[in-house]
This record gives sequence, C-alpha cells and structure tokens, in this order.
Amino acid sequence: MKQLIDKPGLAFIIVFLLLLASCSSAQKTTETKESVTTSIDSNRWNFTVQMVRPQEGMTRQPNGTYSVTYKPGNLNVYLPYFGRAFSGADVFQGKSALDFISKDFTVEKEQQGEGKWRIVFKPKDNPQVQSLTFVLFSNGSATLDVIMTSRSPISFSGIVGRAK
Repeated sequence: MKQLIDKPGLAFIIVFLLLLASCSSAQKTTETKESVTTSIDSNRWNFTVQMVRPQEGMTRQPNGTYSVTYKPGNLNVYLPYFGRAFSGADVFQGKSALDFISKDFTVEKEQQGEGKWRIVFKPKDNPQVQSLTFVLFSNGSATLDVIMTSRSPISFSGIVGRAK
C-alpha cells in the first residue's frame, strides 16, 4: 500500500475521483409524490436544473441555480445557454436568450400515464424561443427540451417541485 501512495500520479487520481464523487451527488427532491402531483395539477410548479445537455459538446452541471417557474399566466425562465447562434440571433442583448418572463404564451398539457406529464409552452412574447417541452414525473424528476429560432436546441434535466 505504501508503494501506491508514494506514486504522486496515483495519489492525485484517487483524490480527484473522491472529489468528483462528492461533487456529483445529484440533488434529490424532498417533496412527496402527492405534493409534486398536486403542484403539477394546480399549474404551480418549479423546475430546477441539475444537468445541461447542449446539442453539441459535453453534458455539464450548471454553475449556479437555474430554474423555470410556472404559475397561471406567468412563465419565469432563467436558464443557461451553451450552443451555436445563427444569423438573426440577438447575441448582443446583454443576457441569456433563456432569461425572460413570459405572460403571453400557449400551453398544452397532457398526462401520459400515471405520474407522467408532457407540457409544451410556446411563448408569443419572446421571438427567440419557439417552444419549451417539459416531461415531468411525480417522483420529482423532470426534463426540458428547448427549441429556439436562431440558436441550436438545448436540453436540461432536473427536479420539479412546488412553486414558491
């Protein structure tokens, strides 16, 4: 064992793996299935990002707290964006294309079996975003796919719970 510890490269790898394991523990929702279901049914829920999956590049954990909050008549979106911008993208607006509040949108909600919902938002007051498609589960897990007008698509996974 002493021979293994004396090798600096191996010691570094062991410390790195321990650090990586401690940092990558996923946040779990503390809410019950009933409270998650009630939040989704009452249209008052919050999606918190745990992983970001750009169309190109590596999946990554966000370096902050990003979320989408939905209450009737109000969609508050604060998400990071990593991807390609095409001609017509408003890249000089000073904030992320996925940082907006929409009060004019359509919403389609479909229950796809016990404990699973598909909810599609189409903001009319944000020309950069075509749709936000959520798949929410009563166990608190959720995914989000965003289709944009002048940027490459991006996906997120995370947890869903009551909107505060």
